[in-house]
Amino acid sequence: MISRNEVSYLIDSKQKVENFDALGEFDVFVSAFNHSERVRHVFEKIHANKKHWWILPEYHYSDQDLNEISGDLSLIDGLPENEADLVLKGVEASGLDEPTDLSVCIDITGFMRHHIFMLLKYFEASRAKSLSVIYSEPERYSRGADTSFSLEDIQDVRQVSGFEGVHVPDTRRDVLLLGVGYDHHLMGQAIRYKESARLLQLLSLPSLTADMYQESLIRVDKVDTEELNPPGRTEQFCSANDPFLIAASASRLYHRELRNGGISNFYLCPLATKPQALGFGLFYLRELTDTPSSVIFPFPRNYSKETSKGIGRTWLYPIVF
Repeated sequence: MISRNEVSYLIDSKQKVENFDALGEFDVFVSAFNHSERVRHVFEKIHANKKHWWILPEYHYSDQDLNEISGDLSLIDGLPENEADLVLKGVEASGLDEPTDLSVCIDITGFMRHHIFMLLKYFEASRAKSLSVIYSEPERYSRGADTSFSLEDIQDVRQVSGFEGVHVPDTRRDVLLLGVGYDHHLMGQAIRYKESARLLQLLSLPSLTADMYQESLIRVDKVDTEELNPPGRTEQFCSANDPFLIAASASRLYHRELRNGGISNFYLCPLATKPQALGFGLFYLRELTDTPSSVIFPFPRNYSKETSKGIGRTWLYPIVF
């Protein structure tokens, strides 16, 4: 387990990728296939001895869709829906069942948030020394404030595998830390699931771009109804693209709540950017393991295959275990 005394993740160590050649060659590179230009661009440009496309069941690609992929080194299909089973099967098929001595890079841009958590957990549990994570920002989202990443058929709200806490019966001081994003229906589902919990909202500022921040606030307004009015809401702003700062912000909020009356059960729900999910995962593994804390998520059955236009900045996050 990552030591709780380890504070190196609080340092802003993200790196802007301007030249893929400068990254050198990884032993293994993994990405989740979708139609977004930013996902395909990284797969094409990055240097790795082995590259693997993972075909996620939430995208519901047909055989005809997959015929579009040509010249790629590996296509890993038939992955199960459960995030723990999916990651275990995916890493085995990618030759990552013993990653200790491998240089591994994962592009999280096309992965679902619950997959990101499980990937982080897997590499920590497998005693990998380090992991390089890549994320590419969009130039813009395809439908602005009306962009939907998940389709609205919610399967259920539950804990993410590997991030389930042993919770206590006393719920009087429950706290929900919600990462605010575009999917207002998912935010509503999460708040309903823990409707008696004190709500902490983490908004992205500076956001990827100014218009994305405004679009996110528009979506927040859509869940501000009388029926979704949990007690004692608090808002805080944080980076949208730096998981290390996000982890630090989540930690500050958590310890502030501990000082101000304590916490019965603590819940995290990341519904903003993929780097936010990564930051929540880092925070959990460093500070919340073996506490009454868990990551919860509203699980849609379907995700949009393409939600963005163009390619913005690309970031590399070095994760040290």
